[in-house]
Amino acid sequence: MKQSVYPYNSSPVIRLDHCNQHSRRINIVKIDQIDTRQGTANRPQRSNGNCLPYSGVPFGMNYFTVQTNGSEGAWFFQPDTPRFEGIRLTHQPSPWIGDYCHLLLMGVQWQDPENRPDFSGNYRPSEATFNAHHLAIYDDHFNVQTELVPSTYGAIIRYDFQQLELAHHGLMIQLPDQGGFKYTTTGVQIAVSDYHGGEDPNLTMYIELTIPGFDPASSGFYDDQNGWHQATTGDGHQLTLLLATTQATIDCHLATSYISAEQGHLNLSRLSAADLTSLKNVSAAQWNDYLSRVTIQDHHPALVQTFYTCLYRLFLFPQRFYELDQDNQPIHYDTKARTAKPGLLYTNNGFWDTAKTVYGLFSILAPELLPRFLQGFLTSYQETSFLPRWLAPDERGMMPGNLVDSIIAESARKGIALDLMPELLAAMRDSDSKPAQSERYGRQGSDDYERLGYIPADKYPESVNWTQDYSYSDYCIGQVADVLGDTVVADTYWKRSKRYLNLLDAESGFLRPKNSDGQFKEPFVPDRWGSDYTEGSAWQNSYSAFHDIPELMAALGGAERFDAQLTALCNTQPNYHVGGYQMVIHEMSEMAAIDYGQLAISNQPSFHLPYLFSYAGHPEKTQVLIKQLRKLFDASTTGFPGDEDNGSMAGWFIFACLGLYPVCPADATYVLGIPAFDHVTLHLADHDIQLNTANNHDHNNFVQHVALNGHDYSQQTITHQQLINSTTIDVRLGLVPNHSTTDNH
Repeated sequence: MKQSVYPYNSSPVIRLDHCNQHSRRINIVKIDQIDTRQGTANRPQRSNGNCLPYSGVPFGMNYFTVQTNGSEGAWFFQPDTPRFEGIRLTHQPSPWIGDYCHLLLMGVQWQDPENRPDFSGNYRPSEATFNAHHLAIYDDHFNVQTELVPSTYGAIIRYDFQQLELAHHGLMIQLPDQGGFKYTTTGVQIAVSDYHGGEDPNLTMYIELTIPGFDPASSGFYDDQNGWHQATTGDGHQLTLLLATTQATIDCHLATSYISAEQGHLNLSRLSAADLTSLKNVSAAQWNDYLSRVTIQDHHPALVQTFYTCLYRLFLFPQRFYELDQDNQPIHYDTKARTAKPGLLYTNNGFWDTAKTVYGLFSILAPELLPRFLQGFLTSYQETSFLPRWLAPDERGMMPGNLVDSIIAESARKGIALDLMPELLAAMRDSDSKPAQSERYGRQGSDDYERLGYIPADKYPESVNWTQDYSYSDYCIGQVADVLGDTVVADTYWKRSKRYLNLLDAESGFLRPKNSDGQFKEPFVPDRWGSDYTEGSAWQNSYSAFHDIPELMAALGGAERFDAQLTALCNTQPNYHVGGYQMVIHEMSEMAAIDYGQLAISNQPSFHLPYLFSYAGHPEKTQVLIKQLRKLFDASTTGFPGDEDNGSMAGWFIFACLGLYPVCPADATYVLGIPAFDHVTLHLADHDIQLNTANNHDHNNFVQHVALNGHDYSQQTITHQQLINSTTIDVRLGLVPNHSTTDNH
């Protein structure tokens, strides 16, 4: 069992009793009260989260999910569809990235293997259990109850055949693209290789599975060329295995490895002593350790449920890509060298998304995680010569910039993993200074960026976002250098961080693309998407100088102009021109559907926009916006207004409920918003922080007063150090806003 470094490592007790006349409840929601289907009702044209209902342990190497229709590609699960094709072992972090090293498992019955039957089943979604630590499905086609309990590297799966009708029964396993297998004395060893486009095209996952009562004489496989065979080895084609058993109820132990079949067998041996019930308790305890770090007392049960369901999403990614060798030392597969190496490594994370919310929450709720994650990202640098941008499992080169720099700088400013910072600073400077190697590694257009001070639009797409993100990364490098006492390097990079201003068109109030000749690209249409902007238009992508909002505001003409521009952003119709995308992408339809003007909270470029009003002296606009935006979230299958993306949107909602947000993570400072709950306790390692909200009624949209540790607090920001050193933060809400002032920062 994972041991918490926190002193309260006892199992939390949930209490849902009425505690006072206001019907407030003390809530410590445990993992068995969380349905993992939040945000899973999706299609390529419209995202309600684009989530999968992952069962697994926090940051596990694999996740497991129901598959309802594999022919739908990455959208292979629909929550209301009764079709059941099996439980999928998956590594898909996003449908836009896709899956790799996956397979499908299902309990089936069959009569004549020569006449290949239809192996699709049927289940009742309303009667199924979708918990992170426990998945339970009754398939009324094959009359089998399936239960799965996950571990870090595998699972225990119980198949209970409740009515045997055909000659044979057992386990069906489908292997995608390329696969092989061999029987063991207790079951089967499998190899799956189906990763497309990575450093190692033959990346393989090794799986070993025990099957009580295994009957090899009645087992065999189909392949995609030659039909049914009685054999013990595959020949590289797509395979469907039928593994027969003589028992009506079987508890299968499964373990995986990216390293070797031998390592997979070692991982399985560590699971062999567990049974379904004991592993279920261990898995639940791992989840409850994280969930119990926040206690809520409130009178909005649906909002509390949404908060904790988002908290589950927060602790899914990044996933482990390392295992433990015979001596329990970390070991991983280096996809570039194509060999096993010692050390930590993590995967399935896009930092353009997660750097803005996820790691900031880790720094508050689970700071012990960050040194391990940072060491894993450093391993990526050591093996590729570049810090990672989008890992799945190795570098995909997705999205602009290199916002892992933000995570490093945020940790440095917060005093986390300082022993790693000299090496990380060297890695940041090296990664961001040398010429790019293909579209996967390094700064695209770095020579032009150094020469012109911006990325030219006539040579590179999404040039405005690349320029802003490079500017922010330079600021982050300066922040780490400053923490380490290197003021010369810090000043150099801080000066570079102003380069985004080269694209500012003060007349229009937007950052606009420029060509190599120094002229703005014409014609300019503020609501034209793509081409020069990432997943948005000038409206969403002109104010992402997270590190330099006061100077951006000054360059636009001051607080009044900045406020007017933000107000127009919120009140302008959610119109769009498809622009460079040449089609309606789902982010466009989501912005139009929620109808919050050009404030497309459905995607990461808009996450910080509501909080910018505070910089312009209008925190009341921030407050009412955040309270309205929270209504777009719930714990249902349509629970997110857009792509959830590895915990990033869940993290936005968590911050929105706590009443603060890291507009610039690298500053280790939060902008205050408006809290959602009557009372929140944050259980830190050495003390508790009490967040109290008076007059927390639905009609009160504005903060009237804030007190920090019993003293009046008039600032609109709070540092991380102030937050974690505090014991109480008291907020009082009111019906109308206080008088605004531009002297809040």
